[in-house]
Amino acid sequence: MKPTLLLMILAAVLLVAAGCTQSAAPAAGQNTPVVSETTAIAPVSPAEGRVIAAYWYLYPDPNDDTYNLVMAAKDQIPWTKINRLYIGFATVNEGVLTDLPTGSSADDATRRAEMQRRIREIVALCRENNPNAEIFITSNFDEKELDPQYLQAAQDPQKFADSALAYLKAYDLDGYDMDWESHQIDDYAPQLTSLLSACHATFAAAGNNPHGRPYLLTYTVWPGVESPQTVAATQDSVDQINIMSYGTGDKYDLASYADSYAAAGFPYGKMIGGVESESGYTDNVGPDTQATVAAKCAYVKEHNLAGLFEWRIDNDMRPDSGAPTYQVTGWMSDCLSQ
Repeated sequence: MKPTLLLMILAAVLLVAAGCTQSAAPAAGQNTPVVSETTAIAPVSPAEGRVIAAYWYLYPDPNDDTYNLVMAAKDQIPWTKINRLYIGFATVNEGVLTDLPTGSSADDATRRAEMQRRIREIVALCRENNPNAEIFITSNFDEKELDPQYLQAAQDPQKFADSALAYLKAYDLDGYDMDWESHQIDDYAPQLTSLLSACHATFAAAGNNPHGRPYLLTYTVWPGVESPQTVAATQDSVDQINIMSYGTGDKYDLASYADSYAAAGFPYGKMIGGVESESGYTDNVGPDTQATVAAKCAYVKEHNLAGLFEWRIDNDMRPDSGAPTYQVTGWMSDCLSQ
């Protein structure tokens, strides 16, 4: 090759390289970032990807140590690790969704006011730190006291649905989660479906909330108690179900129950698997580990489930008398965000 030709080729190569280098950087005055392989990416919103949810359990007790410990270090709460928050609990009383406790004594009134203050405080914190996150209220359960209340509400499902929508609007929430756990739930399947259907239709008719999102409805499923047929009957009445597949053992195995619900007709895409993050949990061998969270995450991805949720973020691997470590929240989020 002649020297002159070689110099021309080298000059062309240098010009191309210079152009590539310049195009990788923002022009003067622009704020376009250079994305590298190590750039952190925030979890997507549920509308764009999988649900990464967590429950927060509030006691109607002004002296609740757990709440005080969490709020003493509220800057540590990993809001950006989740895209949905469930606040528990509201309750069902005299046919409507309302706050706890429902008694009329002075003490009940004081505790109810404190519950209301805490709900609003958590909502405000979540909105401030992760505006794209969805926030739900969850209604509680108790076979002796709440089964009769849910059954009473089912006598006028529209009245209940209207109260649920009013509750969401009053607290600036995105959705309602019904946690009706009962050993007799299969016998109550018609009432369950009636309540869910009324809420689902009422929420849809209400249009978008002030954040530009539709009001959503989820239902929490107790594996091993509810038949696949009962679960499948709710498929057109909910946006998603939360499967309480807690722990590391086979008792509440996510794959087994999800597969049985799918075989009965409930779509995988509307299922959210459950993870247990309480350090003191003793059922089903114990709380989830990094390995079992990864396995559930893999199942979610393989079968295109809606996502995962944890019970509960305010007690996530919390040491004795200490604040939560948010360890499980991190495992769940990191896996589903990839």
